[in-house]
Amino acid sequence: MVGEKYQGDGKADKDTDKFVFTHRRLSIAFNGPRIIEVNLTSENLQPIKPGTQLDFSYSVKWVPTTKPFAARFERYLDYDFFEHQIHWFSIFNSFMMVIFLCGLVSLILLRTLRNDYARYMRDDDDLEGLDRVGEDSGWKQVHGDVFRRPEYLGCFSALIGTGHQLVVIMISAGLFAILGEFHGEVCKCADNATFPVA
Repeated sequence: MVGEKYQGDGKADKDTDKFVFTHRRLSIAFNGPRIIEVNLTSENLQPIKPGTQLDFSYSVKWVPTTKPFAARFERYLDYDFFEHQIHWFSIFNSFMMVIFLCGLVSLILLRTLRNDYARYMRDDDDLEGLDRVGEDSGWKQVHGDVFRRPEYLGCFSALIGTGHQLVVIMISAGLFAILGEFHGEVCKCADNATFPVA
């Protein structure tokens, strides 16, 4: 954070509604030769005024810890680290929007199919006993594309097969990452490495 800006009620001076932090405090936790975590805190809020000289400073504090190097990311997995509030109104709004759009698409599709079906039945009644001459219209035209053989059938089949393999690999990798298997293996490899502390 660089600073803060206060939104007052208009009575505050325009030169004093902006503030900047002039001191940074670093707290570095280490375990042996490895840095485990670093915390940065901004302090000493000073107003920004024309012609004012500001002195910036920082301090560093080294704190020994017993937390192992492999567990350095566990603080980010803690629920209290990210305090998310569930926005129930947004969820309800999105849910109702999805229901509305699905209903609208279904209504349009049913209306189109009902009109096509009524037209086909009328044509069949009018041309009963006669050979129909003419092209199909509406959704009956789809049968020419559905049962048509693709041009490069072998390449298409290979891409479909590879696509399924990639989807299975991605889902498996995601599940292993959720279960923490990859995290444990990465931490074991990183635990064997040494990093000098300056």
